[in-house]
Amino acid sequence: MTDANGASGRTIPGNPPSTECTPACIIRPVSLTVGSGPFGPRARGRLNFDPPERVVYVEPWPRRVRAFSGERTIVDSERTVLVYESGRLPRYAFPAEDVDVEARPEREPEVDGYVTVPWSAGDRWLEEEQEIIVHPHDPYHRIEVLPSTRHVSVHAHGELVAESSRPKILFETGLPPRYYFPAEDVRSDLLEPVPVRTGCAYKGYASYWDVVTASGRVRAAAWSYPDPLPEGAAVRELLCFFQERPEIEVAVDGGPADAPPTPWSGSDWIEGART
Repeated sequence: MTDANGASGRTIPGNPPSTECTPACIIRPVSLTVGSGPFGPRARGRLNFDPPERVVYVEPWPRRVRAFSGERTIVDSERTVLVYESGRLPRYAFPAEDVDVEARPEREPEVDGYVTVPWSAGDRWLEEEQEIIVHPHDPYHRIEVLPSTRHVSVHAHGELVAESSRPKILFETGLPPRYYFPAEDVRSDLLEPVPVRTGCAYKGYASYWDVVTASGRVRAAAWSYPDPLPEGAAVRELLCFFQERPEIEVAVDGGPADAPPTPWSGSDWIEGART
């Protein structure tokens, strides 16, 4: 797609500055016990029983987990468990003797004698030799990127912003399908980079753009992963738009894209994600 002056947009316009994501910019994801997960407050599927108001699930995690504060090792464990609790993301719990930092005892009787280390206590976390960002990985959370020939279009305030018949569709547990566009299929002249950054434990750090049309500005409506984690490598430097935002219309083969409410449905999250 070309811009309003007929120039071809072959690169992502004005890539926002690469800065480290602060804890304030981390947006809550989905898991078994949060968001639209099966035991979360907005479960998308149906169970054949009424779950209790509070669910706790503990699963052994057969990986060596380490955390570092500077050069100091503060956690080194091969006996880690993941603790799920209603309304919370899974957390690591370790035998107390595997931890060399202030930690709080686990309150769940299922993990008596274990402790929990705040994520912020370590500036680097590893599973085996793979760095983990934002929070522990959830084995029940999955992303998959598929090439597609569906015709997908994006309008902001009624103006065409992107159109493609070669999108890549990212399917992620508990979230609506996301439609990623090659930069060539996006109106680059309507995008303005903004200092907003979020982190995903599975895809990496995302940079954002406002969409600016003659009818107004849609804040942080588009994003891209310039340097994704391996799971998100297929969407590197592609652009995506929030179909759940009221100012944005995403159509797939002529019909509206699935747009259930998510934590990004409004704009309240943006200020906390500024870098």
